[in-house]
Amino acid sequence: MQVSACTQPAMQVSTCMNEGVTSKRARLQNGSVDQTRQRILAAAHKVFSRDGFQGATTREIACEADVNEVTIFRHFHTREELLHSTLKHSCASLDALVQPDENWRQDLFGRLERYVRELYALVRGKEAIVRAFIGEAPILPESTRRTLQEFMLKRKAVFVAGLQQAQEAGLVRKGVDLSAGADFIRDAVHSAMLRHTAYGDDADSIAAHLKGITDIFYQGIRA
Repeated sequence: MQVSACTQPAMQVSTCMNEGVTSKRARLQNGSVDQTRQRILAAAHKVFSRDGFQGATTREIACEADVNEVTIFRHFHTREELLHSTLKHSCASLDALVQPDENWRQDLFGRLERYVRELYALVRGKEAIVRAFIGEAPILPESTRRTLQEFMLKRKAVFVAGLQQAQEAGLVRKGVDLSAGADFIRDAVHSAMLRHTAYGDDADSIAAHLKGITDIFYQGIRA
């Protein structure tokens, strides 16, 4: 049986409509899956922060995310994978601190001051999970520690690359261990956050403290 010329356009329209419906359904499903994953990660962040990495259970995370445990393991095959993803998700905002194409060949002090201030704001906003990690890092699975270390080293490398730009421009002394300098900044900021959240400080004192960290670092590395 041959299809008439009049019938063919109608069939083509019907086919396009079906493809459009299928495509729309796929987009909605993918969006729903992504939203569920994000909700699980947010719940995991909250529960790991509150109960610690060892004390948190997938049952409690499921309850917080308003899903069942089967749904969690559909998105994350193991509890360790969920922990990996939660830590990486929590640290993802560090990417915005230094842009790979940022120019560090001028106003070095200003760039360092902004970096210190924004790093402090980020870790203070994630105080609970930072404390959990510091307290439990030695007993975390080796694969978890290795994954997180690799993630942090990549972000540190971007900061060190900025300092190398400044060094090549003659703003930083030759021979300065830039990797150690990056560790100094990180540790000083973490220490400040832990002290301020434990004992309290007003905004002016915190600002002065952060500027002091920046100044000490700048004076130590400048040419």
